[in-house]
Amino acid sequence: MQCNQLLRLVKEWHTHVKQETMAPGRMMQFVDSHIKECRICREDSGLSSEIEKIREHVFPELKYAKTGRSPQDLFTPDIFAGDEPDTDPPDDSPADGLF
Repeated sequence: MQCNQLLRLVKEWHTHVKQETMAPGRMMQFVDSHIKECRICREDSGLSSEIEKIREHVFPELKYAKTGRSPQDLFTPDIFAGDEPDTDPPDDSPADGLF
């Protein structure tokens, strides 16, 4: 990466992503926008591979694909699975007994 400004911005934006004050997709939009407007970035022939590495780092879905895990593996199983549905009729009387 030849553009010092992009390097500084990526570090700053990544801090926001880690703090969850910026979405990873928004960060990459900012990166793409900077690259389109910056002469140094447009002339940097190796930049696209570096940006792809950053993209793989910030997007969680790609991390799951690398490990062979799916995002669903991170969720706890449904604790109510297998429970019988409630078959009692609803109680129409008010709880406080005022009516």
